[in-house]
Amino acid sequence: MSSDIEDLRREIDIVDVISEYLSLERVGSNYRTNCPFHPDRTPSFYVSPSRQIFKCFGCGVGGDAIKFVSLYENVSYIQAALQIARRYGIRLRIKEEPAEKAKILEVLEEVARFYQRKLKESKEAVEYLKGRGIDTATIRRFGLGYSPSSEELVRFLKEIGGLEVYEKTGNVSKFGEDKFRDLFLRRLVIPIKDQKGRVVGFGGRTLEGEGPKYVNSPESDVFKKRELLFGLPEAVGYMKDLGYAIVVEGYFDVIRMHQEGFRNAVAPLGTSFGEAHAKILSRLTKKVYLLFDGDEAGRRAVRVAVPYLLREDLEVYPVFLPEGKDPEDFLKEEGKATLKEMLKGARELFSGMLWEIKEGKEVEAVVKDFMYFVSFMRDEIKAYTLISELSRATKIPQEVLISQKYKRVEPPKEEEGPRLSFTERVFLKGLMELKPRINLEELDLSPRVRELAEAILREEYYEVPEEVLNLKVSDIKGCFEEALSRLKIDIPREEVSLREAVREWVRTHRGGIRPFKRRRQRLET
Repeated sequence: MSSDIEDLRREIDIVDVISEYLSLERVGSNYRTNCPFHPDRTPSFYVSPSRQIFKCFGCGVGGDAIKFVSLYENVSYIQAALQIARRYGIRLRIKEEPAEKAKILEVLEEVARFYQRKLKESKEAVEYLKGRGIDTATIRRFGLGYSPSSEELVRFLKEIGGLEVYEKTGNVSKFGEDKFRDLFLRRLVIPIKDQKGRVVGFGGRTLEGEGPKYVNSPESDVFKKRELLFGLPEAVGYMKDLGYAIVVEGYFDVIRMHQEGFRNAVAPLGTSFGEAHAKILSRLTKKVYLLFDGDEAGRRAVRVAVPYLLREDLEVYPVFLPEGKDPEDFLKEEGKATLKEMLKGARELFSGMLWEIKEGKEVEAVVKDFMYFVSFMRDEIKAYTLISELSRATKIPQEVLISQKYKRVEPPKEEEGPRLSFTERVFLKGLMELKPRINLEELDLSPRVRELAEAILREEYYEVPEEVLNLKVSDIKGCFEEALSRLKIDIPREEVSLREAVREWVRTHRGGIRPFKRRRQRLET
């Protein structure tokens, strides 16, 4: 195994490899640039072609071309070697993935190609895409497909010996003797790829208006939606060239953006933008534009995403579209030139808030938001510089503002604590959506739910877990009222029933304690 990697080192050129990630400037017989691994105002990162090594004289990091890719892409040394080998067309005799995982990835690629072939045979799917203005080149670029029948897919999987392996992804389910159902049956199928460009799952969009509009592959060893961004493999090169990424909310927003020339656009997979997403982008760019709908939900989504981006030292540019318009609609109606102007005129988050203060727009609320966001920055010098600018703009003493900065409490990780019940999730979602006037003291809330409710009332949506943010309820008002009645201290339904059972037992006192225990068990189940 080591001899293979030695051969790879001899065959590759470190300048070629690093040039794919960084712009190098020739200095004598070496090359230099700003170090990507620490804040570097003056170039301290040097590459030596003769020695085939790199070295940063600022932070001390150094090594060969494989080590560079490993650090930059945040992958193991072996994975980096395989990545470079594929790029150079060199075959290594080492396994990239465990055999089982490699087989799953292989079958997923085959299924993606199966769906792509079936799209051409489906007049309905082709007409649907044509109706949305998606051209042939874009269909090919994103590998869009269609699932015509479960039987055809299963026959294909049996032919390639992949049915048993594919079952492990959860994309097909068995419901009888040799009977299976494709999760994406009669849906437009959108392959989802990881950063290396490998198909790891699918999204499915209904054409008939029945069932949920979108479904995604279930979580598995290869598909972790909180760690994936749709469109990333297609966008990586453009992000690096342009120096910024655009984050939108949906599959077709990304697809349309790329078709119109905004090829640095990506989107989360039906989840809120989170920590893993911010980390991915921080390795590729320094600026992120959040292009969301200008309605309340869009502004909430920005408020959730911004803290994660600031923690990774990224510059954030919120861009709000007219209310009710997503990027796909906006491009169809207004055209790409208008969107280009909007992006060009966007203000960086803190600059925008300082401008609003100077214009006298809701100063108190803007100051609170400013301090809320600044508290997530890890670069203390940058944070204090911004606070001093805010102090000058508002005439509020810096000491007062700084004291507010340290009132932020680290939000609990989502995985901490028990999962919220459906009633609790509906209650919290209703607080966000409906903004009712409510007294929390009148409700029987667990400490965690009370803490989350208080955060929502303060509009600190960053603290709200994804299981609440992503909850889909058709009648939120009715469900919220039902949840509220269950949580009222004076109307705990299950407890009332239990109390009546106790009174009945006290009145009759027949048969000892056991009949009551059985009755209680029935009530509780």
